[in-house]
Amino acid sequence: MIGVGIAFVVLGLIMLFVIPWVGIPVGIVGLLLAILWLAGFGRRAARSSDTVDRRV
Repeated sequence: MIGVGIAFVVLGLIMLFVIPWVGIPVGIVGLLLAILWLAGFGRRAARSSDTVDRRV
């Protein structure tokens, strides 16, 4: 997800100079995806230690 976010930011910056009304929303979507990734959304949940097989 971070790759898609960075790609949208770069694409938004490029489009900002070509078609500004397209580049700005694309850049904002990229920033939102990057922020969500940094916040931890889209990652797999950690396994709890309760499911560990404790055979002796």
